[in-house]
Amino acid sequence: MFAPRSLKAASLAGLTLTLLAGVSRAAEGEKEGMPQLDPHSYASQLFWLAIFFVLVFLFLRFVGLPRVTAIIDERARKIDSDIAAAELLRGQAGEAEKTYESTMAAAHGEARQLLAETYERNQAVLTEQTKEATAAADREVSHAVKRIEAERAAALHSIRGVASGLAADITAKLTGRTPSGDRLVQAVDHAAGEVA
Repeated sequence: MFAPRSLKAASLAGLTLTLLAGVSRAAEGEKEGMPQLDPHSYASQLFWLAIFFVLVFLFLRFVGLPRVTAIIDERARKIDSDIAAAELLRGQAGEAEKTYESTMAAAHGEARQLLAETYERNQAVLTEQTKEATAAADREVSHAVKRIEAERAAALHSIRGVASGLAADITAKLTGRTPSGDRLVQAVDHAAGEVA
């Protein structure tokens, strides 16, 4: 590979030769027509064409092409690293999605289990409260029945007294005599037994 100093020296030499050829042309005198079409100058034109071709080729081969190749290689490396990073991120995203799905499945399972446990607890509490309410209602009904029986007995006892008094008053008005208390009580009890 040529060093940059040698390329500069070659370029300077080419430029010097070009200027010398131009000076020699000016010394020959002015001819009519275009100098490129003069058949006597074809050899020198081909010589300089070959030198410039070689210089351009060498410049492109050792300076231009390596730079372009380095840029293309760098871009390829960057693209490859970006693709590798994207693949890595895609893999991480897939793992994160799997973790999320498993976490959600576990959370749903725990929620179902918690709901089932809460339902069972509530059912047990409801059953216990229902038993307690039924027992309390049974006690209240039992107390109410006892109160009713007591009030009925008291009412019957008071009716017996009232009935005895009424019977005595009615008998006294109808017959003019008042019957004895024991007979009235027996008659009222006998009538009450037939009604009951």
